[in-house]
Amino acid sequence: MNMTMSQTLFLGALQGVAELFPISSLAQIILLPDMLGWNLDEKNKDFLAFTVALHLATATALVIYFWRDWWAVLLAYAGSFKRRQLVYDEQSKFAWLLVAGTIVVGLVGLIFEKKLRVLFEEKRWAWVVAVVLVLNGFMMLGADALKRRASSAEDPDNKQGPHTADPSTDVASQRKSAHEMTFIEGAAVGATQTLALIPGISRSGITIVAGLLAGLSYKEASRFSFMLATPVIGLAAILKVPTLFAPEARQVLVQTIPSAILAGVAAYLSTKFLMRYFQHHRLGPFGWFCIAFGLFALVMLRH
Repeated sequence: MNMTMSQTLFLGALQGVAELFPISSLAQIILLPDMLGWNLDEKNKDFLAFTVALHLATATALVIYFWRDWWAVLLAYAGSFKRRQLVYDEQSKFAWLLVAGTIVVGLVGLIFEKKLRVLFEEKRWAWVVAVVLVLNGFMMLGADALKRRASSAEDPDNKQGPHTADPSTDVASQRKSAHEMTFIEGAAVGATQTLALIPGISRSGITIVAGLLAGLSYKEASRFSFMLATPVIGLAAILKVPTLFAPEARQVLVQTIPSAILAGVAAYLSTKFLMRYFQHHRLGPFGWFCIAFGLFALVMLRH
């Protein structure tokens, strides 16, 4: 693997942050090395083992942060089988919504992920990634605008006060909990993750946007998004675990292990920050970041 320790640590931190922040981790990992003049060979088996380790660390961090939620979900599954009743309370509804939201992306990912990734392994397509990242930014800004408009339409007399940048001012019908969604809505939110197979579309961003349009609060949409991402990221990495034990991969363990630990720590801290952030803030800053960074990348890649 033709990377220095500082480069692998940088990519570890980048994976941990960008996978959860709605800025597209895949776009960052494609664009930043090119912009910095690094010569990475993503087809190299060492690099594949390295990325598998980073994704496993990210998924582990999500499980640790949401361990109480996951424990409740597991108990809900057990309760459903014991009672022979799919939904018997709010927690069981949430648990099966996660299943509904994961099925589509799992099937589509198995079929199309490799084909889509190959399209962007060549540097000549990097500009397309930058353009998609800009579109990703406009998508989030549009979701913010639609959310405020929906809240204002349901409260034309401003009885709850002006609907500001603080999402806690949204009307109650626009601040639903995940268990209030229908299974069709849950499946639709989860299915939007398939768009994240396109570099530049953020997995967390697209699912949060879909959750907002389904009437969830910003905090609840982000929670549902992160919990949906956990099995997808984790299982996708686990399927490629054998690459971690390939003879070639053992040679780069000294770089991989500290980078994976850094990715896990960064992912945990990112999740903690975002869950607090979305209590009183919207997607706008991340939308503007994606637009600015995408345009900057286009300029840099032309030189």
